[in-house]
Amino acid sequence: MNVVRRVPVWLVATVVCAALPPVLGRAGLWGFDQYHALILCFGLTYALAALPLNLLMGYAGQISLGHAAFLGLGAFASGIIAGRLGLPFTLGLLVSAVVGALAALVIGLPALRLRGLYLALVTLGFGLAMASMVFRLRSVTGGYAGQAVPRPQAGSFVFLRNADLLSIIVVVFGLVWALDRNLLRTKVGRGFLALREDEEVAAAFGVDVPLYKLYAFGLYGAISSIAGSVFGHVVGFAQQESFTFDLSLLFVVIVLIGGLRSRPGVATAAFFFGVMPRFFTFLKGWELVIAPAIVMLTLVRHPGGLGQTFAEVKALRTRGRKGRRVAVEDDESDTASASLVLPRPAFLHEVADTATSSRKAEGTAAVPLEVRDVSVRFGGLVAVDNASITVESGRITGLIGPNGAGKSTLFNAISGFVRPTQGRVLLHGADITGLPPHRRAALGIGRTFQQIGLVKDLTVTENLLLAQHRLADYGSITALAHLPAVGRGERALRERAAETLHALQFERFAQSELRELSHGQQRIVELAAALLTAPGVLLLDEPSAGMSPAAAEALAERLLQVRDELGQTILLIEHHLPLVLATCTTVHVMDAGRMLTSGPPTEVVTDPSVVAAYLGERVA
Repeated sequence: MNVVRRVPVWLVATVVCAALPPVLGRAGLWGFDQYHALILCFGLTYALAALPLNLLMGYAGQISLGHAAFLGLGAFASGIIAGRLGLPFTLGLLVSAVVGALAALVIGLPALRLRGLYLALVTLGFGLAMASMVFRLRSVTGGYAGQAVPRPQAGSFVFLRNADLLSIIVVVFGLVWALDRNLLRTKVGRGFLALREDEEVAAAFGVDVPLYKLYAFGLYGAISSIAGSVFGHVVGFAQQESFTFDLSLLFVVIVLIGGLRSRPGVATAAFFFGVMPRFFTFLKGWELVIAPAIVMLTLVRHPGGLGQTFAEVKALRTRGRKGRRVAVEDDESDTASASLVLPRPAFLHEVADTATSSRKAEGTAAVPLEVRDVSVRFGGLVAVDNASITVESGRITGLIGPNGAGKSTLFNAISGFVRPTQGRVLLHGADITGLPPHRRAALGIGRTFQQIGLVKDLTVTENLLLAQHRLADYGSITALAHLPAVGRGERALRERAAETLHALQFERFAQSELRELSHGQQRIVELAAALLTAPGVLLLDEPSAGMSPAAAEALAERLLQVRDELGQTILLIEHHLPLVLATCTTVHVMDAGRMLTSGPPTEVVTDPSVVAAYLGERVA
């Protein structure tokens, strides 16, 4: 019985669906014949081709207007391998995946610097170049005549019947579906979703942004070309006219109708577009007229596409018709009480003790963080001018100043989002000035942001899992197969997230999307996420923003608790002076990019130069 329970549902469904077409076709049951099987082949192939575009656009937030080119690469590669060379079709699938991945990596390189419209133009140019030049090379693709792509063959058996070919497509689709599902259940999928939301947030949690962008493009190219290979076997040939910009645009429309991030929605929409023109032949050629109309109708009624509809139906089934409890919108009612808590689960003490012992054993410097003569210039604007800070171990150090003083820019220089024009940043005595943000996060720098530094589309639990990205001890490749080691690692991360939710008294929000929580509640989750990996130095950028005075007072108590019980070192930017006075041992004041003064908080706030900086008064 236990063995049966361990068999994945997707595997059972794939086996059953793959076995049905040959049986139905040979028995002639339910009017299932060669024609109906061919139509289903087209529908499932379209669904297969749409999934990688949803991965790139919906998960990683990268745009591709050259999707048809990757489908063409797969079709022509299989044509050459299976048709011209007479090799097994499985080798054609493999070669298609490799060729597609390499091509995607090439056009993914500009994605490291370009975003939005500019990246879309790069992919558009790639698609047009492939269609107008590469796919017309007679020596490679057969020129205008195209390349024959024969039906797959296994030994002496040739899959000539459409029902038999449909079985192969079902198996390929099932494997891609499982890969896509595994992706979202691991740190790789969460990393992609964080990229789409905010690259700085992703990097702050330890996600290697350039690597993950290339990873997303590589997966996209490989799966797209596999889908193109299948398409070639269904049609029987690959021709340049089959892979034009119109097809790329159609698949972008399909993903929008299905709903970004929604695997079932995108697959359903693609299946519909693959099947309907062949059931209703009068629609042939009208896809690009009908599709925009469906997009407008869908997005007006359901902005999230079919995926939103499916999610609403699922919510009704699981919760009845009582509706979803949303968080209280008034911060005064949900965070004003002194019940505000930050996580203090047992594992945080263990991690903190381990980190402290490790640093002592290595003989690292007693000063966790030191900023020496850092300057940051943007053209002719000097945002930070020769600033120096020393953050003592196990203390809360404050950084205050009027708006525009350069505090957040200095934070960005410390955490790696801005490269200093001059000066050095030292972490436990080691120079980290040239390291990227994700490397600094791995070395123990955690931070929050002025705007909530989390992914609003993810649940509270998923955000806490994202915060543990660098603690996931499995590789990005093994994540796709979801091997036992990946499952064990994910269970450990979920146990820590559950323990944190219990410490926060937020269990009721575990499966709520972050956007459903009030601002104060989101801020608490962000602080919890920042503490979750027990960073060596925690940078808090205005943590009390949006909180009521009573909640800010409770926050001060909890920060002191975290300092005393975990020995947490904190550098704090804050405008709420009572919180600074209650928590900070040393306060640094910035004004116009320069360090104005430093010292104990009670002395600093009465300094005439500080008063003048805040109130605009002249110092006598």
